[in-house]
Amino acid sequence: MKRISCLLSLLLMITSCGNDRVKETPAADKSKNAGSVSQVVGIGKIEPESEIVQLASPVNGIVLNILKKENDTVSIGTPILELDRRLEDGKVKQLRTEVNTQADQITMDEASVGEYRAKYNNAVSEVQRLDRLLAKGAETQQAVDDANTALKSFESNLKRLQAGVTVSKGKLEQTKAALQVAEIERDQKIIKSPVNGKLLELSTLPGSSIDTRQSFAQISPMGKTIAVCEIDEMYADKIVTGQKAWIRNVGAQDTLSTGVVYLALSFLQKKSLFTDQSGEKEDRRVRTIKIMLDQPERLLLNARVECVVDISGDLKK
Repeated sequence: MKRISCLLSLLLMITSCGNDRVKETPAADKSKNAGSVSQVVGIGKIEPESEIVQLASPVNGIVLNILKKENDTVSIGTPILELDRRLEDGKVKQLRTEVNTQADQITMDEASVGEYRAKYNNAVSEVQRLDRLLAKGAETQQAVDDANTALKSFESNLKRLQAGVTVSKGKLEQTKAALQVAEIERDQKIIKSPVNGKLLELSTLPGSSIDTRQSFAQISPMGKTIAVCEIDEMYADKIVTGQKAWIRNVGAQDTLSTGVVYLALSFLQKKSLFTDQSGEKEDRRVRTIKIMLDQPERLLLNARVECVVDISGDLKK
């Protein structure tokens, strides 16, 4: 019996030691894994390198014609839609008529100035001739005085006509300026693309009203496509530009595109890309990074994706 008791005690000790080793192993593995993290995952979305343009009208108006449709390629200055501009067209036409009329009036006034200048020059010559005759006793003082009076009348009329031409020219410049403003107001009724790109969305119809406070279209500028991702603060300091990255669907393992981190903001901020509710409480902070994509063809703009970044330290990998 004593021998059997000793064997049982020995078996219990061996079992106890084995259990202790099993309990220690996961902790050791966990510590080892924590120190060898080579990738971090963040949530992001797909965007054009230049931000999507929210197109709005510079003036209020009623949509008359829609000249482009969604997915159309547009260039800078391409008309997208036209607002009702009949009033502006009428104002431009009226002012152009006034410009032409005032220009004709100036031509007539300048002709009158030329006519009176000729009469004035003749009057000057006549006064000079009579002065010479008076000096020789061949003319009377009354004739000389009458000639001087006529000369002053011609001079006064000439100055009046010249002043009229100056005023007419001033009015013409004012009318031209008003015409320029009217043409700008008319041209604002044609909404044009400010960038080269693709028309993503157009949320208006002929006959509907648009105003300056709301955008009615979105344009994706031409250029490269990027992923904007948020990396948890725990790994934020491990992100550097030049690191390799992979883009995949959320929760999937398929790679949609590869890329390279080309920008990492130098500060932490609250999560902002996909907050479900405004004012949602969130203790964790994130670092925003941007990844230049190599194969963006399979990705939709504004799509939610996972960004896997290689933080192993080998930028050539």
